[in-house]
Amino acid sequence: MSKNFFEALHEIATDKGIPREYIEQIVESAMLSAFKKQYGMIDNVKVVFDRDKNSVKVVSKKMVVKTPRNRAEEISFSEAVKIAPNAQLGDDVEVEEDPLESFGRIAAQTAKQVIIQKIKEAEKNIIYGEFVDKEGELINGFLQRKTKDAIYIDLGRTEGILPAREQNPLEHYKVGDRVKALILAVQKNSKGPSIILSRTHPTFIEKLFEMEIPEIYDGVVRIVKVVREPGMRTKVAVTSERDDVDSVGACVGMKGIRIQSIVRELEGEKIDVVEWFEDRKIMAANALTPAKVHEIVEKSDGGVIAVVDNDQKHLALGKAGHNVRLASKLCGFEIDIKTEDQYRDFLSSSESRAIVEQLFSKVNEDETPLSELPGLEMRTIKLLENGGVFSVEDLVEKSLEELMAIDGIGEKTAKKILEIIAESVDFDESEEESGEEAGTEESSEEGTETSGKKEETEEQEKPKQDE
Repeated sequence: MSKNFFEALHEIATDKGIPREYIEQIVESAMLSAFKKQYGMIDNVKVVFDRDKNSVKVVSKKMVVKTPRNRAEEISFSEAVKIAPNAQLGDDVEVEEDPLESFGRIAAQTAKQVIIQKIKEAEKNIIYGEFVDKEGELINGFLQRKTKDAIYIDLGRTEGILPAREQNPLEHYKVGDRVKALILAVQKNSKGPSIILSRTHPTFIEKLFEMEIPEIYDGVVRIVKVVREPGMRTKVAVTSERDDVDSVGACVGMKGIRIQSIVRELEGEKIDVVEWFEDRKIMAANALTPAKVHEIVEKSDGGVIAVVDNDQKHLALGKAGHNVRLASKLCGFEIDIKTEDQYRDFLSSSESRAIVEQLFSKVNEDETPLSELPGLEMRTIKLLENGGVFSVEDLVEKSLEELMAIDGIGEKTAKKILEIIAESVDFDESEEESGEEAGTEESSEEGTETSGKKEETEEQEKPKQDE
């Protein structure tokens, strides 16, 4: 085979990053396909590469006969002795053939198609293998083209897709602009690998922080959680195991120089960096940054109330409530914003009384939760708890009128509760009976003792009367 052909294949392999060994496998597969197209069989054929001479040959084993009928399997005696001088009729001789000369036009076309197809498949596999290992990393590219649903980023050997859902609404690009994005996913399909990019995912923020802040890259400062509403605000909770390191200060930098480079990358999106605390109250107050919180009060449902000054309420809520919404996501529980006036009104409500009762009263360990009372619905349990009733022991002491006095419980529900108590609660009367019996016995003994004393007095007084 021509040296130019072989060199061209090696050049393709180099450009596309395909190993030389894989190129040789592609050529071998193409030669065998072409030979089968030409002669109908390949059982007696092998492809031999000579890397020193940059050549490839097809070697077929043929039987020596006087007059060959099947050129694919037989060779004439006169031709055989030219290859192997000692060849005899009936011997097998290995015959080397130049594929470009021995193949016909159709066979040569088959070889060409196989080579092109296999090279494309190899390139797809290599690109997939290269990018699948980079999932979760940042990559730079240039905007190649735009459609209604996505923009396509030139990544060099392939292109990445930045869907509309993964784009920041503040950002607008034109063709040729540099784009930094997170490799979100690499998907394999028939047309080649699809590289899905993102500029909204929380990991994108984490990687930007790693890139700009050495303490995070080195692990001195750790990002605990990131929450974000793209185009509005991002909140990042950080911490450090070292007492001598200010985790928030390390991220913000001197005069905010470090955080500003990230803000510029996000086209001016606001970023709040707060210190992470296990204490729910401290964490809630930190998460509501930049608002200043006056007090944090825990609620019975697991959330908290953040009490702020009147002039801080708008800041605590944020535009369309995004600040408190992100703060709740960052903490992992609901945060309710109230001004001091609203909180005073809240303190007089039944819900407040239930919260105070549950948070500050000590409940005996042997008390039975309301949830263990069969037939009592969760809605009713919630109403009872709001009314300050937290155990079965508390509930049995309530009369019909006292139950009806609880907000949300009417006469029908109150009677139903009493019926459930009557059916499910066993009242221990043995202690009362034993108490009554003990009282009777004690009274009897006292009566006997009194009677004895009376008789003794009468006997003492009788002689005096006789005298």
